[in-house]
Parts: sequence; C-alpha cells; structure tokens
Amino acid sequence: MNHYKKKNVLSIAAAHLLHDTFTSFFAPLLPLLIEKLGFTYTVAGMLSIVQRIPALFNPLIGLIADRIVIRSAIVAAPIVSIITMSLLGWAPSITLLGVLFFTSGISAAVFHVTAPILMRQVSGDRIGKGMSFFMFGGEMARTLGPLLITAAVSWWGLEGTWRLIPFGLVASLLLFLNLRSIDKNLIQQHRKSEQTSIRDTLKETAPFFGTIAPILLFRGFSKTAVTLFLPAYLVQSGHSIKVAAAALAFLELTGAGGTLLAGSLSDRIGRKSVLLFIMILSPLLLYLFTLTSGVGQWILLGLIGLIIFSSMPVFLAMIHDLNSDRPSFINGIFMTLNFIAGSSAALFVGAFADHVGFVTTFQIAAVVSLLAIPFTCMIRSNK
Repeated sequence: MNHYKKKNVLSIAAAHLLHDTFTSFFAPLLPLLIEKLGFTYTVAGMLSIVQRIPALFNPLIGLIADRIVIRSAIVAAPIVSIITMSLLGWAPSITLLGVLFFTSGISAAVFHVTAPILMRQVSGDRIGKGMSFFMFGGEMARTLGPLLITAAVSWWGLEGTWRLIPFGLVASLLLFLNLRSIDKNLIQQHRKSEQTSIRDTLKETAPFFGTIAPILLFRGFSKTAVTLFLPAYLVQSGHSIKVAAAALAFLELTGAGGTLLAGSLSDRIGRKSVLLFIMILSPLLLYLFTLTSGVGQWILLGLIGLIIFSSMPVFLAMIHDLNSDRPSFINGIFMTLNFIAGSSAALFVGAFADHVGFVTTFQIAAVVSLLAIPFTCMIRSNK
C-alpha cells in the first residue's frame, strides 16, 4: 500500500475546487435566469437533469479510465466547465441554456469519475481522509462559486459573466503545472494485465449497490432541496439575491467542514456508523429550518451544511473499500446511481415547488429522506 502523499492529495483537491467553483453557478443564478427567460421551477429541475444526463455514461467513462492515464482528463475537464458555465448569463434562450448545461455535464462526468481514482492512489491506507480532502475542495468550491458569480453579476451584469473565463483558464494553467508532479506510476498500480470481467465485477458489487441505491434516492430529496433551490426559496421568502447567494455560500462553507471530518471519522469508527448519524439528523434539521426565521434559520442552515454533505466522502471511501481491480468502472456505476437519484429528486422538488410552495416542499423532502434510515442499517460494514 502506498504512503499518504499530502502534496498530491492537496493538488487533486485543488482541481476539484477549481472545477466545482464554476459548476456551482446555476443555483445562485436561478432566480435571475427565471426572470430573464421566464421558465418555471419544474423547468429548472429539468435543466438540472440535462446537466446530469452525461452521468449515465459514467460506467463507460470508468472503463476507459481504467485503461488509460487519467491525469490529463483532470486538467481538461475544468477548462470545459469554466467556459460553459461562465456563459450561462449570456444565454438568450432555454434551448441554448440546455446545451451549455449538457456540455458542462460531460466535463463534470469525466472529472468526477477519474479524479477520485487518482485520489485513492495517493491516499495510501488513509482513503477516508483523502476522500474528505477531495470533497472539501468541492464544498469550498460551492462556497466560493455563489460569491464569485454574484460579484460578477454586480460588476458586469447577468450577460457579462463570460468575463470570468480568462481568470478560470489562468487557474487551469497553474493547476496543470501542479498536477504534473504526480507520478504516473501511481495511476497504473491498480491495473492488472488480466482484469476481472465486467460481468463478474457487476456480480460482486451488486449487493452493495442494491443497498446504497435507495439511500442515494431518498437522501437526494433533502440535498437537492437545499443545494439547487435554497436561493429561490429565500428570494420567494422576501430576501434579496445577494442574501440568498450568501446563504448558499454559508451552507456550502459549513458543508466543507463536514466533509473534511466525515471521511477521517469513518476511518476510525466505521463508514456505517457515520452514515447512519447523517441520515437520521439531516432530515430533522431541514424540517426545523422551515419552521424558523432570522438568526435561528441561519444557525440551522449551518448545521444542515455540516451534516447533509458529509455522506459523499464516506460513500466514496466505501466504494474504494471494495478493492476492485476496476475502480473507475465501479466509481462510474456509483456516480450514475447518484445521477439518477439526484435527477429524480430535482424533478419532483421543482414540480412540488410550483404547486405547493417551497415551505411545504422542503418539509415533504425532509420526511421522504427519513426513508433512507432502514436501508442504511442494512449496510455491511467493512471496518
């Protein structure tokens, strides 16, 4: 087993930070895009699905990644996301908005299938800690993203957000120079000349995925509610777009702290124990959030962020606990299941918001998320 390589871990986390900073622009821009183009929250949920459709091909991406060097993909994917997401404010129609989302979804799928595999290799026997740093980069990105895009709109207007592209490309160049220090041999170590067949891999991992699929689905209702629709919820409640963006940034900031702790904690006390705590507490906090206002609402928002995002590094660590010789492939399966769960939740949450309002919708999402608890109890712990 490799030793934990801190410098490489931080480099990959920085790549996640750059990529997801730009892919987090949609939620804070949503109220402005609705005002500009005149679409409903149901359409907003469908646009979110369009962005995630390329995730259906994650297993195929994983098969390819298991056979080639993946470091280049980790550099190229952020460049595509930077360009497409910076053009959202400029988009003159819903159709072109969908094209931009679909294109960014392709780059996001490539990045999120390949980057965790490289993180696994540089994390040695501290996979949980490595995945925590990986997700910390992502959550910090979703903290900075709303602030960055809100500032860009204030400086240049909604249609001037394309001016962020040069700044993102410069950051990509610096990232490329940094990632070159990662030894390619680390990427090759998990590969064998004769790999397990795809059929046998699916057979071996089917019980695990059969257990976590409903967890991802039911958990997706609460997570989608707060990540995609929180700004719209607050704007509809009478807050300004700047306050809504600040709230989303605060949510993601506390989420970054939660992801940093959860993976390392799961290394010590077990993945299942940490997940069960998350699945019990996060829906309860979301329901209480809908009943409060003022300072109490901000406190609950911080607690929601701390808990609700913590499951992803634990899930990723569990994926790599399987110790398959096709890690990119099984990571692709996981990402596809996550796509189906998140997309289904986005469509339902958006439709409910159109018909019954956000408060009732958030409460329904919290109740539905409680259904993840019995399935979490069925997980077989590897620790």
